[in-house]
Amino acid sequence: MSTDFIDELLARTDVVELIREYVPLTQKGGRFWACCPFHNEKTSSFSIDSGKQLWYCFGSCQEGGNAITFIKKIENVESGDAIRILAKKAGMEVPQNTNFNKSSGMSEEKKERLYTLMRLVAKFYHENLYSARGQKFKKYLSDRGISDSIIKRFGIGASLDGNSAIDFLIKQDFTLEELKEANQAQVSEKGAYDPFYDRLMIPIINQFGEVCAFGGRTLEKDPDFAKYRNSTNTPIFVKNKTVFGANLLQKLKKDKVAIDFVILCEGYMDVIALHSAGFNTATASMGTALSLNQAKQIRNFTNKVYISFDGDTAGQKNALAGLDVLAGAGLTVRVVQMPVGLDPDDVVKKYGADGYQKLLDKAITLPEFKIKKLLEKFNLEDLEGKAKFTAEAIAVIKRIENEIEQEEYFRRISSLTGYGIDVLRRQADKTVLAPLVVEERQANNIKEQNKSRIDKVYKAKAFILASLIAKKSFVDYTEDYDFILDDEFSKTVARFFIANNKDKKESVDGILYARVDDEQKVELDYLLNKYQFVDGDDATKYNDCIKSLKENVLQKRSKQLEFEYQRTKDISVLKEMREIQEEIRELK
Repeated sequence: MSTDFIDELLARTDVVELIREYVPLTQKGGRFWACCPFHNEKTSSFSIDSGKQLWYCFGSCQEGGNAITFIKKIENVESGDAIRILAKKAGMEVPQNTNFNKSSGMSEEKKERLYTLMRLVAKFYHENLYSARGQKFKKYLSDRGISDSIIKRFGIGASLDGNSAIDFLIKQDFTLEELKEANQAQVSEKGAYDPFYDRLMIPIINQFGEVCAFGGRTLEKDPDFAKYRNSTNTPIFVKNKTVFGANLLQKLKKDKVAIDFVILCEGYMDVIALHSAGFNTATASMGTALSLNQAKQIRNFTNKVYISFDGDTAGQKNALAGLDVLAGAGLTVRVVQMPVGLDPDDVVKKYGADGYQKLLDKAITLPEFKIKKLLEKFNLEDLEGKAKFTAEAIAVIKRIENEIEQEEYFRRISSLTGYGIDVLRRQADKTVLAPLVVEERQANNIKEQNKSRIDKVYKAKAFILASLIAKKSFVDYTEDYDFILDDEFSKTVARFFIANNKDKKESVDGILYARVDDEQKVELDYLLNKYQFVDGDDATKYNDCIKSLKENVLQKRSKQLEFEYQRTKDISVLKEMREIQEEIRELK
């Protein structure tokens, strides 16, 4: 990675204006303040220093950093993608043959080639729609009331056969291996073919405006021919990290259009139908169980979501799971109660935009929806059924943070069951939230971390930094301190001493001391003057501290993945979690 490039990128990026794109800011003195976008809070503890171009949360999450770290967290992307986003904003070109994303093992040049491939084939499919052979697809869209402006908004196209798209891409100097990597070619005994052949093509465009995948819909009614075919995960596309329609929300935001709410559907055809009816903030979850990554993406645009899944049993089950994820990300959630057997596309066709608007107007809250589902599940005429309903309803109420709202639901449950409100409250006091709820709150930095663990981490960091400052012989200047030291002060010190002492051993303590702010001077003073190395094998202690901090970071990541896997059941998430657990075992 070129430090010159990163330095120039950060110099061209105003962190205040960058963060202002995501949260409203208030200036107080020389700093800007906001409610932290990374955890739920009602008072402004998120601070930005425009002079130093750094941000920090003084609240429970204690996160901080520069423009790159902010984009990494807010967009849920790796370092390389964060750099690409900022470079695009700054009008800079990322150096070729670099690999910022260590976990993917893919260079920026390679990723750009795959994005270019997808952009070109999307244009190819779109042009097919207006050819003589593409008229059946064009007629299908017209019959569904999808206008040319909507076709262009979504870049809809058509794959006419199994060969033409592949031939086109090969002529553009892409290799068959690259086509396979992007899921644009599969190979059989007869050779390579387009897996989407003879389908209406819907480009999946990420929040940065890049085509990363496709959804294909057949017009045939052959039961042996799958109605929908979607791209599998690729190096540039992960289903549970992608929100269909996020690019259109991004455009509204860029155009300063207020996004009062987002409608979340199950499929892209529902989104297209709702946009055709004038609901321009409709999005879809890619047909998978909603993930925390997707919820956080949506939170970048609004704090209110209408979840509008199909009116069948599977759709309602997905809605129930999605509600918890969205609420856990700090979003206000309403459930649109769809007629049984109908999806948003069906409602628009049958009842028009006004009919769908009436459903939005009647949307209910998360607790209402859950209690409604519990009433369908249990028979209140039966003593055991009534007791089970009450126990589960109390668990729903206990998750409500607003005490006044809790009181209203206690009254409702009392009315439904005949149990006294005091009895319900006493039972609520005894009710322990499921472990999943606790994990969810931990994943969103709501629950405070254990103090003894924090002290242990701090002491390990202090010893490593003191070893760097003291220029101890056992210090490894090639170590990846960005990975093990996850706060901005530690990174600053580590990077400074590595940069200035890798090839020479001269004293640079005074230079660093002059560069840090008053708060950091206190911490640096402790490291420079008061820390004493303990007797014994300092090299062993140094290595133990390195291992301890690595394990701490891996444990946190493992917990996040465990939470995500419980939500999504995504095998790739489980695989990553097992790989990290193996790394932890090796460290131990």
